[in-house]
Amino acid sequence: MKVSGFRFFIITVLILLIPFYSNWSLLLNGNKTEGVVIKSSKDSMGQLYSIYSIIQYKVNEKTYQIKGLENVEYPLGKTFTILFDPENPHEAILYNFKGIYFNRLTSVSLVLFILWVAFYLSFSPKSEKRKSQRERFKSNGNIPHRKLNR
Repeated sequence: MKVSGFRFFIITVLILLIPFYSNWSLLLNGNKTEGVVIKSSKDSMGQLYSIYSIIQYKVNEKTYQIKGLENVEYPLGKTFTILFDPENPHEAILYNFKGIYFNRLTSVSLVLFILWVAFYLSFSPKSEKRKSQRERFKSNGNIPHRKLNR
């Protein structure tokens, strides 16, 4: 099976866009508001723990909170633009690249990307530069000669 370079590029872009899929409705229909870091939180699972910044925002005079990125601690009082669902203000993300891209589908996208590159490299034809000495010998029918340095 031969996959052209253009198809490889298109499929790679589609795989890398998977994390945007989970936030697609927010990106299209969401409203913006300002959020402020009010504290840091530590979640522990046995000996492992994660640190989150808690960001508070208001929608229609009601206060909501979201966690920032895992293991990223922002200074208290730092403001962010928050993108929230007007029908369900609990659904919100940070309105920046990290907030949009880094979510539960990012790891799926990364694994699929690695598998896709491995698949492409294993089935793509080798160029003359990548062929081994044995493959060159079989294709040319000639015995490669090495020059001796004197």
